[in-house]
Amino acid sequence: MGSKRKAEEQSTVSISIDSSKAKVQPVLATFVAAVPPVASEFTSYRGMGAEKSNDYIVASSTEKIEFVGQTFDGARPLVTGCRYLVGVYDPSTDSVTFRPAPYVRVTSAIKSLKDARGVADRDISARLMQARTELGEAFGSKKRRAQIRAEERNKIDMDGVKSDMAVIGASIELRASSMPSAQALKDAENVNRPVPRYNPDTSVAAEIYDMEDVLPRAVAGHINISSLTASMDPEVYKSKVPTRSLFVKKKLEHLVSQPKPDAYKVRCVLYLSYLMRLNMTSNKQLANREACIKSLCCAPEVIDALFDKFAECVAGTVNPDGSPMYKKTPATENKLVCYMSVLMLSLNNWVLYPAELAGDLGIPGKKAEKFLASVGCKLEAVTAAEVAAQTLNKRTASRSGKKAVLQGPIKFPKASLRGN
Repeated sequence: MGSKRKAEEQSTVSISIDSSKAKVQPVLATFVAAVPPVASEFTSYRGMGAEKSNDYIVASSTEKIEFVGQTFDGARPLVTGCRYLVGVYDPSTDSVTFRPAPYVRVTSAIKSLKDARGVADRDISARLMQARTELGEAFGSKKRRAQIRAEERNKIDMDGVKSDMAVIGASIELRASSMPSAQALKDAENVNRPVPRYNPDTSVAAEIYDMEDVLPRAVAGHINISSLTASMDPEVYKSKVPTRSLFVKKKLEHLVSQPKPDAYKVRCVLYLSYLMRLNMTSNKQLANREACIKSLCCAPEVIDALFDKFAECVAGTVNPDGSPMYKKTPATENKLVCYMSVLMLSLNNWVLYPAELAGDLGIPGKKAEKFLASVGCKLEAVTAAEVAAQTLNKRTASRSGKKAVLQGPIKFPKASLRGN
């Protein structure tokens, strides 16, 4: 009990109010627009005489901006009916001393925008305008007097506008200093592109994209091709690779018919068929991992790699087998189509027809052209005969259009301001 009373006695703080007119006095300030640096020093001025003894002006200046604050607005004080006090705690005496603190509102002005005209010039102009208005009111016609009244209503206070310009200019200057540079914006845009890792400096098309990022060797090892390469019968691989893509069918037929098929390219074509089927899979189907494995006809390790790269994990949800649940988003769908485009280019000697991509994905030709341009392809005009000779889709082969060619050094299209 004694220790508790002792603690209460030690926590007692004495409070006093210092009303003396000290040379150094605290000031409360609010800033209308720009805020000065923390270490800025303000000079305080106090009005002379009994009537203005409560009027204060504070001023400071940086290299570009002037700050002026005052306790009054014209002939009226900013604060009436109350006053502010600032308390200072002294730990040595365990006391708080309150001192009166005038309240000032600080405005700012940019030095370079300050009006250079003299006061006399403004006064002469104002007097001439006033005389002209009085003459019109006294001797002008009814129409002229109505015009004068309309001009008075529409008159703009230039001093007020210039004050606002200074505030706006100061705000713009402060915000512009924290804006990223054009190079920083370009670097951020390159980092966020939905394309595989690339080399922006090489001039060789085959060296632009890192194919290990497109199809990692670890994933390719789980793609079984033995049943395809062991048989020369096209019906065998067609049954093993259920796909509607004419591009995949054409490439598989060409590769498997070789005396010694390129195993890595065969795996790339099969991986492309997985990507195309994943592109057609809905989020409802994607939520069932086992169903996706059966639908895509691939190993579980391949499904896991596809989910990690081209889908997002749904937080707080799991499949019945305990595995995480995934879904596609607009961003992951764009990434999926970009990776498919690069893979198709690599299998076709870095040339691809947008009509062929559009036919396999079921998208408009213009949209296919945008996807190919987004991976750095240059679009060149071709004839309908060339498209027909290079594609198997009768609907797309009948159209004249363009071909996309990947060349180095790679150049990406500029971002559209309309967001399309």
